[in-house]
Amino acid sequence: MFIAYYLLFPALLCYLCLKFPALDRVGLVLLCFAMGIVGSVFFDILPNLNGTTEAASALQTQISEAAIAVALPLLLFSMDFNAAFKLAKSCALAMALALLSIVSCCIILSVVFAPYLEHTWQVAGLAVGAYTGGGPNMAAIHSAIESHQSIFITMTSYDILLSAIYLLVAISILKPIASRFLRPFNPAINDIENERQGHADKFAHLEREGAAAYLSLCSRTGLVKCIQALGLSALAVLASVGIAGLFPTSMQSAGTIILITTLGAAASFIPTVRNLKQSFHLGMYLILIFCFTMGNATDIRLFLTLDFTLFSFIGALLIASLIVHALLCRLCKIDADTYVISASAAIMSVPFMPVVSSAINNRALLVPGLAIAIVGYVLGNYLGIATALSLRALLGL
Repeated sequence: MFIAYYLLFPALLCYLCLKFPALDRVGLVLLCFAMGIVGSVFFDILPNLNGTTEAASALQTQISEAAIAVALPLLLFSMDFNAAFKLAKSCALAMALALLSIVSCCIILSVVFAPYLEHTWQVAGLAVGAYTGGGPNMAAIHSAIESHQSIFITMTSYDILLSAIYLLVAISILKPIASRFLRPFNPAINDIENERQGHADKFAHLEREGAAAYLSLCSRTGLVKCIQALGLSALAVLASVGIAGLFPTSMQSAGTIILITTLGAAASFIPTVRNLKQSFHLGMYLILIFCFTMGNATDIRLFLTLDFTLFSFIGALLIASLIVHALLCRLCKIDADTYVISASAAIMSVPFMPVVSSAINNRALLVPGLAIAIVGYVLGNYLGIATALSLRALLGL
């Protein structure tokens, strides 16, 4: 019963978003997490009536970990990485600067916060994964470094809140502020338009927004391709688990996630696999399941009893990385629009690129933004795991 509840409730939300456009504008990711939290209030009561609290908690963990593991290859199968790396060189440079800013700021802040923040190296690895790739990366890194479940759930909750605040900033005041000291956008200088026209069709399936994007999964052709993509993803996960089993025990979890990411990206170079366009939104549906499950696992008291140190660490990381990124963009003569898009690609990831590009009134940067956000998905796991393990060694933990 609970398995069907977790797997099908996001589908119900998709249906409601199609019926009520106002809900769709809120965003499915946020809705799934919010409704999961609402459900957790009742979920905390019902299991206690029949003594199944521990079993329910174990089921939440199993579903969330399985959803992320299978989703990672699905998100990568339909990506054209050759086009992504060729597209909009200034965007690629800006994204590289964003990743550098986040990792460097995270390492510095980790050293500063280490005396006050428990398991700093785990927090840092999760944060780098979240803000160089996205929520799926943070979940994958959680499995890879075997971080404490309480830290992961708390960070997921704070990430939702702070990311929502960042999105409001990005679509309102970030561009006007950045425009004061970064040059204006110029398509001719950025070499955007020709590249965008040449590669737009390769990213068209990512431009579809909201609940309507998931309708393609329900057609007869879509279902066949979904089954094919799901089978390939399962093979990638099983192969990764098998190969990682040959590693030392301490490296098996990290090795599994790295292998899943690598095999998913490698498979995208096979044209037949890359043509499974529905695989991306199938992967995103699994992310919705993950968000809903994590919402159900969230203790509502997290929002009432704020962990000020952890919240401050994440908030300081976002603010510091935005400032450092802006300074590096100025040094490299990158324009304000590209700065906003690249920062959002790192912090908010693929699903929010249409929102941000529309908000800054620059649809020319949508496809380049999608391309660099995809690169962030791939690199996020590597950077997060490397940061966590490096800090554990550096801090002697």
